[in-house]
Amino acid sequence: MKDYHIGKKVIVRSNVAGVHAGEVVDVDFATQTIILKNARRLWRVYTRDTSGSVSDVAANGLKPGADHSIGAVLPSTTIVNPPGLEIDVMTDEAWESVFNYE
Repeated sequence: MKDYHIGKKVIVRSNVAGVHAGEVVDVDFATQTIILKNARRLWRVYTRDTSGSVSDVAANGLKPGADHSIGAVLPSTTIVNPPGLEIDVMTDEAWESVFNYE
């Protein structure tokens, strides 16, 4: 499963660190640790449907015209979350909407 995730553009939701989008550099499922490059923190985002889910952002991108709150691009971030991580692979359209948001 690790090899599948390396290099993928993902959104990661963790109990401790919040929600981040980035490209997977490494993941260790035993310790629930993931390293992302070109990572952005998603403080507040709005989805295209009414679910408000991270999965919807990964599939469909951000709701156009909404007042999202997204952090700057970081070269790298490491998330350690022993209770568990949600890792959603992003579509190309979703990736563009998050990383081109200003």
